[in-house]
Amino acid sequence: MSTLKPVSPVVAYEASLGRNARVGTWEELAQGTFRTAVDRFRRGLCDDAAALVEVTVLEAEELREIYEQWPDRAIEWMTTHGASADDVDAAVRRLTDLIGETAMAGIEAEWGQFVQAVDVASEQCRRNDPAAPGSIENARLVWLGIHDRAVDRISGTIDIAVRLIGESSLGDLWNFLMGDWYDIHARRYSLTNQSWNESAHQLMVAIVDGFHAHLTGVSRQGDIELIDEPDRIGFRFAPCGSGGRSLDPDITADQPRADAPFGFAVTTEPHDWAWNKRGICSYCVHCCLLNEVIPIDRLGYPTRVIDPPTWPESRADATCTWWVYKHPSLVPDAVYRRVGRDPELRPKDQNHV
Repeated sequence: MSTLKPVSPVVAYEASLGRNARVGTWEELAQGTFRTAVDRFRRGLCDDAAALVEVTVLEAEELREIYEQWPDRAIEWMTTHGASADDVDAAVRRLTDLIGETAMAGIEAEWGQFVQAVDVASEQCRRNDPAAPGSIENARLVWLGIHDRAVDRISGTIDIAVRLIGESSLGDLWNFLMGDWYDIHARRYSLTNQSWNESAHQLMVAIVDGFHAHLTGVSRQGDIELIDEPDRIGFRFAPCGSGGRSLDPDITADQPRADAPFGFAVTTEPHDWAWNKRGICSYCVHCCLLNEVIPIDRLGYPTRVIDPPTWPESRADATCTWWVYKHPSLVPDAVYRRVGRDPELRPKDQNHV
């Protein structure tokens, strides 16, 4: 990871993200940020703890942006694809009854509470105040509530689109929501623009940074399991904190959102944009498109390969694993075929490493 513009031994400027982010070994980065902050404080590293608490706000910023925008843009898309205003309004009222008015007000309405909780915790860390671990945990819990309500809002809105427009249009909806991301992704990770070693490093940085904010794992600390194999590196979430809310009973008080009373849509037929699997939650579809389908179409290879959970099997195991291959030429044929693509698109050699 980049060490430009050092802020502390645990936080530095990361050029690929355009901001400060955590630094350390991959084993250290696999541990959730709030948990790591508490550990540093208890070891007497008060400034490190404060810097880690503060970086949780930066980790969450992207989610702040997209979770505020996506629901409204999804409704905009529905209304231009045949959904009547009355039907949309009725569906939104139903969703409000299910997830509550606080969730439907949007992430921005609650964001200040999280920032304030972080400010309290970081100040206590720097003063070596014994109350700091409790305040760090409070900041995590504030963010956890905000995050999960925001996930319910976007997942519920995507469900409305499936109900009103149809499952077959779900790929088009996500293409509408993520078009700018596709362009950035293709430019950055092209083998003609930078080496795959650099791309792979950036992709892995983005994974740990993003999933800290999703508070992965049953304990919701943001912990990630690392898997090192000869041809690839794995990042395992058990479960993911976002799509996992549709699929996992352990992080939803035994109310996974794919189940009653929510009934958020999962795929009922195979589609290229959902790994040609049934039971993929409609929110998780965007991971398939962003990391596999669109990169293969534009670059000739997936940037990350995902083994997703499916419903209802996820009741017992909602684990999701993301893989970054050590070179695109190592990606197996099956990865291409499961999204309806030709393995002949794959780079034939490793000259660009």
